Amino acid sequence: MRCDGKTVLVIGAGSGIGRSTVEVFAENGAQAIVAADINADGAEETVNRVVGTGANCVARPVDITDIDATRSLIDNVVHEYGQLDALVSTVGWTDISFFAEETPEYWRKVLDLNLFAAFTLVHAALPHMSSRKTGSIVLTSSDAGKVGTMGETVYAAAKAGIIGFVKSIARETARDNIRVNAVSPGPTDTPLLQGQMDDMVVERMVKAVPMKRIGTPREQANVAVFLASDASSFITGQTISVSGGLTMSS
Repeated sequence: MRCDGKTVLVIGAGSGIGRSTVEVFAENGAQAIVAADINADGAEETVNRVVGTGANCVARPVDITDIDATRSLIDNVVHEYGQLDALVSTVGWTDISFFAEETPEYWRKVLDLNLFAAFTLVHAALPHMSSRKTGSIVLTSSDAGKVGTMGETVYAAAKAGIIGFVKSIARETARDNIRVNAVSPGPTDTPLLQGQMDDMVVERMVKAVPMKRIGTPREQANVAVFLASDASSFITGQTISVSGGLTMSS
C-alpha cells in the first residue's frame, strides 16, 4: 500500500472515511495530499491531524455539485503538483425517508451528490491521467446499492449507479493504464450514520452483520488506499464490499 511519490486528491476529507483516507495515505508515504471538502474547517482539521507524519498535505474547499468548482480544483492540483496519481471520493449523503413522501427536489439533491458529482470528478481527472498513461480512481458506492435499503431508495439507486459507472469507465480507460474501482461500505461509524440512526436502529444493523459490529472509517480507508496504490495494479472495474459480511456474492 505504499504511495511514495504519488500526488493524491481526497474528496470528502473533512470527516469520517475521507479523513481516515487522508491519514492512511500520509502513513503510506504519499508525496502530496490534497484534502478537499465542502466543510473547509473540517478539511483543515484533517490536515492538522497528519502534520506529524511529515506529509505535504493541504486543505481545499470544494462543493462537488458545482461543476466549474470541481474542474477548477482538479486543474489546480495538477498545475501545482504537476500530476494527479490518485483520485479518491468518499462522498455520500442521504436522509431517511420513504420514497412516496419525497419531492423531486430531494431526489435531485441525492443524485447530484452521490452520482452526478462522480461523473464530473472522473471527467475532469481523466485528461490529466490519460496524458501520463497512469492513474487510479476510487469512488464510494454502498451496500445499499447492492441490496437496497428501506428509507434510502434514491440513495440506493445512486450508489448502484456508481457500480455500473465504475465497470464501464474501467473498460474505457484500461488502455491508458487507468484503474477505476469503488469501495462499498456497509454500516460504518461515521457522522452520517451517527446523525441519522438511533441506538435501536444501530443495534438491528449489528445483528444483521455476520461479524456482529459496525465498521470503522479506518477499515474503509485501508481498502480505498489499497485500491489507489500500486499494490492493486491488476484490479479494475471492481466494487469491494467492506461490510463485515453483510453482503456476499460469488
